Amino acid sequence: MMNKITILGFGLFTFVFASCGDSASHESEHGMDTTHVVVKDTTKVTVADTTKFKFDFALANIPSPAVSMQEMGTWNVPYDNAILNDVKNSSKYATEFQKGINIGVYNIDMCYAMAHEKGEDVLKYMKNVITLSDALGLKGAVNGMIGKRAESNLGNKDSLFKILDEIFVKSDDYLRTNDRVFTAATVFTGGWLENLHITCQTGMNATDAAVKAKVSNLLWEQRFHLGNIINMLGDYKDKKEGTQLVADLKPIHEEISAVKQSKDMDEAKFKSICTKITNLRNKLTK
Repeated sequence: MMNKITILGFGLFTFVFASCGDSASHESEHGMDTTHVVVKDTTKVTVADTTKFKFDFALANIPSPAVSMQEMGTWNVPYDNAILNDVKNSSKYATEFQKGINIGVYNIDMCYAMAHEKGEDVLKYMKNVITLSDALGLKGAVNGMIGKRAESNLGNKDSLFKILDEIFVKSDDYLRTNDRVFTAATVFTGGWLENLHITCQTGMNATDAAVKAKVSNLLWEQRFHLGNIINMLGDYKDKKEGTQLVADLKPIHEEISAVKQSKDMDEAKFKSICTKITNLRNKLTK
């Protein structure tokens, strides 16, 4: 069983690369590092304490989207890459906000493919994550620490999780300014949203009553987690795209919160909430 930090690494590894600088690391035949060099990030720490606290609080209290993808791989529901974000879309993303959101989206698509052991798709989405990370200026460590190591260990799930775990541990080195925390928040929100989109699509297409019940309960539980995300993003009233994202998330939060108990999540409510989630996800990925 993967530990929490390892799982969270999936949702976070892409936005901490800048803290690593140029690096060299190699896998031995057992999947362990034999070389590891890190250049320290000297960016001055100016992040507001309250902003950093809200980010850390949200991260600590929202189950990692990758956990859901890992669990979904045990449900015996057929893999469907048609519900994922087309890798060709990555060239459309021009703003930092679009790139951040879709790094998160592609991370979860990669996790979904990995949970279903679809190595070819894992590699495709990993390459998209690397491309978008480079476009955000998070260079050097992307290829040095992740790219070659991950590709050479594509068939070893434990090694991949280990690589991501190492980078997650360094995330605090990256979160030095409010703008960097906002980038991190958009990446995490994109991953959370893609997770719910995939989960909803799985639930709507499932014929197994037990799977449908799991998906409905997971969706109902998001009322707490989405509230934390909205609170986290609320610190960025100076960011037009962040303000719009909060406005788009609030109706989803209100509709989920209106369902008082999991058993009250009937088919009509489930479909209505899932439609809103997927519509927002499609808006952000188009």
